[in-house]
Amino acid sequence: MKLKAFKNIPKIWLSKFPWKKQKSHKYSRGKVVVMGGQKSMTGATILSAESALRAGVGSVKIICTKETLPIYSIKFPSVLKKEINNLNSLKKFINKEKSSIYLIGPGAGSNNLTKQKTLLLLKRVKHAVVDADALTCFKKKPKELYRFLDKNKVITPHPKEFHSIFPSINKSLGNKEKLLKAISLAKTNIVLKGAVTLIGSFDGKIVYNKHTSSELAVIGSGDVLSGLIASLIGKNKMNPFLAACAGVWIHGDLAKQFGSGLIAEDIIKTIPHTLKKLKKWKTYSKKNR
Repeated sequence: MKLKAFKNIPKIWLSKFPWKKQKSHKYSRGKVVVMGGQKSMTGATILSAESALRAGVGSVKIICTKETLPIYSIKFPSVLKKEINNLNSLKKFINKEKSSIYLIGPGAGSNNLTKQKTLLLLKRVKHAVVDADALTCFKKKPKELYRFLDKNKVITPHPKEFHSIFPSINKSLGNKEKLLKAISLAKTNIVLKGAVTLIGSFDGKIVYNKHTSSELAVIGSGDVLSGLIASLIGKNKMNPFLAACAGVWIHGDLAKQFGSGLIAEDIIKTIPHTLKKLKKWKTYSKKNR
């Protein structure tokens, strides 16, 4: 049986895009909390946080440790920071910040501490984007991860990460078949990254994205994407599936605009240009209804 998938085009999600309005202020634009990475990988956290801010969220707060706080303070002065050094303090923070959108994984380290933090988030907050190390830390017990995923969460694995958390899925299957089987196991929204990225909704819809560039095959690119997606989710914004579709398309458009020699920092710098283009499309569409 041929599995049906839809092309990722702005028409799918542009009418729901959370543009800044005249009366907008930083508190009305939502909050993203990024779980900081290991000392040697703070760059991944910074890429995600800056990407979220550029895409239009009102504020971003990085959860850091005593060891990493000075690094974030120097490298990224405009973002908020919160020093948290143990799981109990993290639990208290989450209880006060349940309405924020959480992002965990970039630079986190695939270890038991990351696993504990991820489970804590998934159990206690409504919206979360789970990426990279926050996925692979479940490779020995992936069902622990499935148990706490739902329609309000997004996971963003590349193929290797995908098979580490879905080991029961045959690698010889086509990506659409793999994605549907993964959705049946995890009941969540999944972005399976690749040359053609597939975005699957918790209820089985599949969108494929060919609006991209081979230049995205560079370190840090995925961190930018996870920040983009997190920034678009929330009350009066986009649902997780549409946010994932929009984030993936924008990510690809940024790379296409920049061209050869792209590094992750360049993707972020190009965000304003793509947003301006989308705003023009929105205005044009309204005039020609």
